Amino acid sequence: MTNGAPAPPLVRPRLHLAGDASARPAGLERALTRAGFQVSEGAGYPALLPPDAILITLPDAHDGRLAAMLEAGKVEPPRLVLFLTEDPDAVVAALTLGADDALVAPVRFPELCARLHARIRDRQAPRRTPYEAEVRETLRDLVAEARTMLQPEEIVVALVRRLARAFSLAQCSFVVTAPGETEGRILADVDPRSGEPARLHLADYPEIGEAMRTGQPVAFSPVHDGNGDGGAPATIALPVRRRDTVPAVLLLRPRESQPALSTAQIEMASSLAQVAAEALDGAGGPETGAASGLDRRLQEEYERARRYSLGFSLVLLDVQAADEGNGTGNMAHDAGELLRREVGARLRRELRLPDFVVRYGGDEFAIVLPETGPDGAVRSVARMQERLAELPLEGGTRPRFSAGIVSYPHPAVAQADDLFALAEAALMRGKLQSGERIGRAE
Repeated sequence: MTNGAPAPPLVRPRLHLAGDASARPAGLERALTRAGFQVSEGAGYPALLPPDAILITLPDAHDGRLAAMLEAGKVEPPRLVLFLTEDPDAVVAALTLGADDALVAPVRFPELCARLHARIRDRQAPRRTPYEAEVRETLRDLVAEARTMLQPEEIVVALVRRLARAFSLAQCSFVVTAPGETEGRILADVDPRSGEPARLHLADYPEIGEAMRTGQPVAFSPVHDGNGDGGAPATIALPVRRRDTVPAVLLLRPRESQPALSTAQIEMASSLAQVAAEALDGAGGPETGAASGLDRRLQEEYERARRYSLGFSLVLLDVQAADEGNGTGNMAHDAGELLRREVGARLRRELRLPDFVVRYGGDEFAIVLPETGPDGAVRSVARMQERLAELPLEGGTRPRFSAGIVSYPHPAVAQADDLFALAEAALMRGKLQSGERIGRAE
């Protein structure tokens, strides 16, 4: 977008028009569409993808349909009643009968649209699980992680798992495909069923093709599951947009005990899926992305430490398979690469949430430990080495680790870049040791 204008929402809120069509002010539908709503109307609304709000238009509060349309006792989207009359008592009557909001003529469209958006936000907020905040907070780190420690397909798996946990999904599948292809490849899948194929025949899932063609979410009944249970929650085929293409589709299905996904939840899922698509692009390559992510994080930590008189440590951890580097050829190299992938995954689980770890320089990992001094960093590295040493290798050998540590503040550090040179020198000293193999910056 230009001139600083905000980007339009990925998914428009769904609004259903009910009541008496003759009581609608002239230009209502146009105003709602311009305000970003996806409008439907009729006696009922789609069961597979229910609206985020209902707008009821009636001539006045004496209309016999009002009480029936506001009948309590069942979970409904927020309902706003719009009366053609100017009688202010009509608002009181509607609210008494259970309406979430009400307005009388003359109606100002900007106020009406603002009230609808506010009611949708209010209703969706309680449906968010405690994990959604966690997902949002870790999203930025996962973007960096996609270009650093993890392989592209691993970041897709990580994102899908977090999304399934956040929304309590029965199914969350990331399907890669392209126009003209007859099959879609499942890169990541969270589904309790076993025996699910790694590929989907797109002829059996026309909704995927529709989502790719239109670029809009498509809801469908889970008839493909083979159980024919029409009462089960709808599956949503959510297109994953990347630049001007749709390289993948995210299939989402809530658990039977959960309500349909809200617009806010679909919006968040779309954002997460785009992160996964960005990881699959692999733009810039893993080494370029690793250097960029580490530089940025180290600079941020350095500025924070200076501003608030805090300390932190940078660790370079070198990982080698026992036979690696002894001229044993591709097999030793492959074993070392598999080891480093497992080390990366283990480090991510063992470290604290504020810590940062990234693949660095091929055989090494760079670890940033906020608010950790030199003694704490040594203890942390020793603990990591002890736990990582449990990783088994073929032939019963064990991995070999060396580490270099520099802690800030340090008399030789005048800028963030100085930390790298000191950590690398400390790592060389660690490699020369025969015991703990942990070098410290002098």
